[in-house]
Amino acid sequence: MIKRISGKLFFTYLIIIIICVISVGLFSTFYLRDFYLNHLSSNLESNATLVKDILYPDLTKNNLSQINSKVKMLGEEIKTRITIIDPQGKVLGDSEENPALMENHSDRPEIKEALQGRTGKNIRYSATLGVDMLYISIPVVTDNQILGVVRLSLPLVEVKENIAYLRRITFLAALIGLLLASFVSLIMSLSITRPLREMTEISQRISQGDFSKKLKIRSQDEIGQLADNLNQMSEELENKLKIISEDKDKMEVILSSIVEGIIAVDKEGRIILFNQALKEMIGYSGNSVLGKFHWEVIRNNQVNKILKETLQKGETLTREITLFSPQEKIFYVSASPLIEKTKIWGAVVVLNDITEIKKLEKMRSEFVANVSHELRTPLTSIQGFVETLKEGAVDDPEKARYFLSIIERQSDRLNTLIEDLLQLSKIESEERLMNFQAVNLKELIEQVTLEFKGKIEDKGQLLKVDIPPQLPLLKADAEQIATALRNLLDNAIKYTPNKGEISITVLEKEKDIYVEVTDNGIGISSEHLGRLFERFYRVDKDRSRTLGGTGLGLAIVKHIVQAHGGKVGVGSELGKGSKFFFTLPKSPSL
Repeated sequence: MIKRISGKLFFTYLIIIIICVISVGLFSTFYLRDFYLNHLSSNLESNATLVKDILYPDLTKNNLSQINSKVKMLGEEIKTRITIIDPQGKVLGDSEENPALMENHSDRPEIKEALQGRTGKNIRYSATLGVDMLYISIPVVTDNQILGVVRLSLPLVEVKENIAYLRRITFLAALIGLLLASFVSLIMSLSITRPLREMTEISQRISQGDFSKKLKIRSQDEIGQLADNLNQMSEELENKLKIISEDKDKMEVILSSIVEGIIAVDKEGRIILFNQALKEMIGYSGNSVLGKFHWEVIRNNQVNKILKETLQKGETLTREITLFSPQEKIFYVSASPLIEKTKIWGAVVVLNDITEIKKLEKMRSEFVANVSHELRTPLTSIQGFVETLKEGAVDDPEKARYFLSIIERQSDRLNTLIEDLLQLSKIESEERLMNFQAVNLKELIEQVTLEFKGKIEDKGQLLKVDIPPQLPLLKADAEQIATALRNLLDNAIKYTPNKGEISITVLEKEKDIYVEVTDNGIGISSEHLGRLFERFYRVDKDRSRTLGGTGLGLAIVKHIVQAHGGKVGVGSELGKGSKFFFTLPKSPSL
């Protein structure tokens, strides 16, 4: 089967040309044959008339010898066979045969026509000569009586030869014409289909997203108009695809920047939208999720259930769920149906991570409870001893001084707690602006250690300080950094036994200054390390209160360091001591 249009056009033209050539050849052959036959017939009829006129006297007298001799003579002159037949079909004379030996001719078609007074004409095969013969017969009439028939016959050998020659000429001309017409039709088909091939190539490029090449067809016919339309369509399609691509990129950027997890599915539950935030939430590590069923990707029955219910009911649903993998988190889930013309075709689910909010709520409730408890303890003690003094203990000077000292100590404790709370609150709410100045960290550490010299000597502890001599200046709030150092050093002194060792180490790193306070005290078990910097969190509450701690010191340290752009950390092993450290960023301009 021919697939190319050029081939179809070429062979269509070729078939039409062949049909036309054959039709013209056949028509011309038959037309010329008829023309020759008519011309011969006309000549024979004229000669027959002349023969009739010549033999008319002899026929009227029935002079057979004259008839036969004249017939032979005339036949030789006009190169035509002449036969004379009487009304009964008997041959009276013949230019080529003996009349006496010839059979009756009354049954010959041309003779029958002539005996009826008309010119008879017939073509038939002569078994004697082995060729087709043309017979023309005319009647010889006198006084409305037919005296006989003059028949002239001529073999059609020359006619056949002329027709054969004409056929050869026609065939050769047809062959030459066919070759020329084939060449012309090939050129025409190629010229017609060349623009179509270019259009095909361009359309294939367009289907592959290549809009760089344009058609350069300048004809004003339908193909030219089609080429112009294709170029215009290519430009419009390129612009629209560019707009769609830009919109898609913007949508992907927006979706990737949204912290909420988003998934959209069609009515069958196949995923049509799935952002990066949700992949991170569920710990999905695969590549493509589009086209998959949501339960193949999300391994959480609660999320899958709310999606299924939304698709079935067509209602907006909200839930609070917990995902345990890759880590335990709490999410607020909102699922809404996608509706078009009252028909549900999908659903979208948004997952908001409320883990921190829940954690903050828990911390807030714990904070309120801790503050209430921490405030109630000294207030209860103060209130109890005041009542005891009022009931008469004030009259006993020794007891009164003892009770007043306890009240004073609890008041100091209460005052310290309130000051720590206020300081922590100001740092967290950024009400207290940091006074950043150039700070010599070595001098600052020496001042803080000097403040604790008495406590360290009282416990017989050894303090080691290791600070590089060329430590660069820092841009920091000296008072706040000193507070952080005091809290860390105070804790180290409190939880390190007598004659223990405490060390302060400072290291200069590439981007920051590393400060570490280490002791060989009681240490902390690993289960508590993650919460040490929370407000009011204590490893041993009774021991902390006995030592005078408020449970806010490490929280204050964390917020001071974070306000400077640094980080805090802890490392400890039960019974082997603890290591608290923080970093402060370098200041390139100092």
